[in-house]
Amino acid sequence: PDKEDLVLTKEKGDRDFTAAEIDSATTLYENLPAPMKAMLAQSVGEKDESDSTSVVTKMIREKKLLPSDDGVEFVIFGNSEDGSSATMEEIQNAGHIKSLLPEVTRKEGQAPLEEDVDEFFKTLGKKTFNPTNKPERIPGGYIIRGDNRLKNGNELVKAIRKRLQEKESGLGEKLNFYFVRDPTIATEEDYQTDNFETPVLILTGTDLTPDTNRFVKPAVTSLGALSVVSFSVAVCLSTDLNMDAATMESMTGPLLFSIVGTQIAHEAAHQIVALKDKFKAGPPTIVPSLQLGLQGCITPIKSPPPSLNSLFDFAISGPLTGIVISLFLMYSGLEKQVFMDAAAQATLPSLPVDLVRSSGLAGGMVEWLLGDGTLVSTDPAALIKLHPYAIAGFIGIITNALNLLPLGNTDGGRAATALFGRSFAKFIRGVTLVALVGAGFFGGDEANLLLFFAIFAQLWQKEPVIPCQNEVDGVSDSRAVLAFMTAFLVGLAVVPLST
Repeated sequence: PDKEDLVLTKEKGDRDFTAAEIDSATTLYENLPAPMKAMLAQSVGEKDESDSTSVVTKMIREKKLLPSDDGVEFVIFGNSEDGSSATMEEIQNAGHIKSLLPEVTRKEGQAPLEEDVDEFFKTLGKKTFNPTNKPERIPGGYIIRGDNRLKNGNELVKAIRKRLQEKESGLGEKLNFYFVRDPTIATEEDYQTDNFETPVLILTGTDLTPDTNRFVKPAVTSLGALSVVSFSVAVCLSTDLNMDAATMESMTGPLLFSIVGTQIAHEAAHQIVALKDKFKAGPPTIVPSLQLGLQGCITPIKSPPPSLNSLFDFAISGPLTGIVISLFLMYSGLEKQVFMDAAAQATLPSLPVDLVRSSGLAGGMVEWLLGDGTLVSTDPAALIKLHPYAIAGFIGIITNALNLLPLGNTDGGRAATALFGRSFAKFIRGVTLVALVGAGFFGGDEANLLLFFAIFAQLWQKEPVIPCQNEVDGVSDSRAVLAFMTAFLVGLAVVPLST
């Protein structure tokens, strides 16, 4: 459309856009973050937010973009959750909240009803949480600002939960509540007065299960199982393409049992914590890997953990259990290999030397028990024979350590959220992604394990963790110490062996 056509209907106080103002509006729109552009485009029915001219045209015509008196500043309007107009500040806040809270908290049609929110609001008061404002709409629910009148967040959650259970209307089954740090954008004044990330209550719908096609998870799990079996057979055939069936079975059996058994122990640890702390964790989805056979599992949390301590325990219990078992397997396998004769060692399955060198911890154990220089080779196709237990231990060390990196909804991302809060965990995630990609392109990660994991996490594990009922009280000091020790162990496991 011609710029001359982009004018507003004349009403009191209205005036036409000038061509310069249209250019400024288009430039302003193009410089907005992608989530905000998508929201504004959606508000005028445009599916393609990249068509700046079309979006700006419709915003002008629908009076969602207005010129200021000086022709430079603009006031932009979009649609809020309830369909009413929203200011640019509200749009920015909505985008920020969406970046901190997962999509499952704002499923279409699942937001709490206004009458239920009003009833919840009336259960609060001077003895529990004293509201300072009425409930405000946010993506997927409501936010209530106020002051906690109890000793800590755990006591507040228990008190509110008790009041909800006493309601004959079954209010506790109609919404979820969370005591969290304010997820809206802090202003400069908030920082100056130290009034940012103050504790608030957030209300959302009760259904937090991921919206995944029911055939996807079984299909991915089947592919993961096939990948593990294929990997086990491939490492045996890499030693001898004509390996007889009896020898193949004697090698692949222990290897498969050890890899699968380690992962089962990992998942069992998750479920034990969920059972202990009375929240729901869904069944795991086995994820295949081109390099390792098994990337790990995706285990969804389907209901809010009661506290950050619970979230931390859930996150770290699985991979830490897996690493401990894997270290035992690797040591046992290497020790058995040391005492095997040459004929027996000749039948062992093989791994690429570059792959084994991708873990300083696992590679160091190989050189410690099999001899210095075992992994020194100038041939990029060089192989090393390892006992099936040692290979399973290597796989477990790598997959569990990678899963503890602070990325999105991985176990490491969950632990980071529990330790540092949502905003800083988001920053750590960005730094970690840059570091992994940099290591893949410029570092010593010849096998590209770090780069492939970064891609996997960014594509399938980028969603934030679902909120805990109490995210204001931090994790205990003992858990913080455990996290520091685990981070050191993970560093040893994922940093390649130095030459």
